[in-house]
Amino acid sequence: MKKEYVIPVFVPHLGCPNDCIFCNQKSISGQKKNITKEEAKKEIEYFLESIKDKDAKKEIAFFGGSFTGIDIERQEELLQVAYEYIEKGQVDSIRISTRPDYINKDILKRLKKYKVKTIELGVQSANDYVLGRANRGHTFEDVKKASKLIRWYGFNLGHQMMVGLPESNRSDEINTAKALIKLKPKMIRIYPVLVIKGTRLEKEYNDGIYEPLSVVQAVEICKQLVRIFSNKNIEIIRVGLQNTDEICNPEENKSEVVARSISSSI
Repeated sequence: MKKEYVIPVFVPHLGCPNDCIFCNQKSISGQKKNITKEEAKKEIEYFLESIKDKDAKKEIAFFGGSFTGIDIERQEELLQVAYEYIEKGQVDSIRISTRPDYINKDILKRLKKYKVKTIELGVQSANDYVLGRANRGHTFEDVKKASKLIRWYGFNLGHQMMVGLPESNRSDEINTAKALIKLKPKMIRIYPVLVIKGTRLEKEYNDGIYEPLSVVQAVEICKQLVRIFSNKNIEIIRVGLQNTDEICNPEENKSEVVARSISSSI
């Protein structure tokens, strides 16, 4: 089996219509400014040069923000950059992440034109109250509609969910997993909540309104969710945000994390 490499290109906070209570994409991605097409090309070239296995499968992934909410001209600039590497045979596919309410037929047709293969939706929860509490700005009905369209157009569907959101409990998170399974994603990411500097959640944490899960609680619920998805042959591609200079132990000087339960990955 060929090795698979993901070439990450971060477009922090682009396309997001509102600020989720937990979100500071510039901190999460480690980037303080929005990326240009020239910078995207530079990032891609850097990763391609570092991949020694030339026969490996390679995928360019636009992470951060809500890609399909970006200005169409900007979207196409970035997609065109990635598509050129597909045409040259240097890259096999493109992946994007976005919001469920930023998916429609016209958007999917545009993504098809540029050979996007995988679309990941930030779901977070199947509980509409929890989604409202997190200031997501969409409902779970939006998730269902978007998931159906994505699969109908032939894309690989991925879902991202969170555990430990304000006023969410283990029952909510198990029910979210079960609801997502019905939508038939090929892959899932599970993110325990981190309290990041500059977010509304930081204020709630400092005011004593919100308390993050303990490490033990986070491990136990993630372990249960991994088992649920694995039993349905859904690939778990990450548990927790990847450690970076900014996303690390809150005791470190550069850390943007105020409090955490768990941020390691499997």
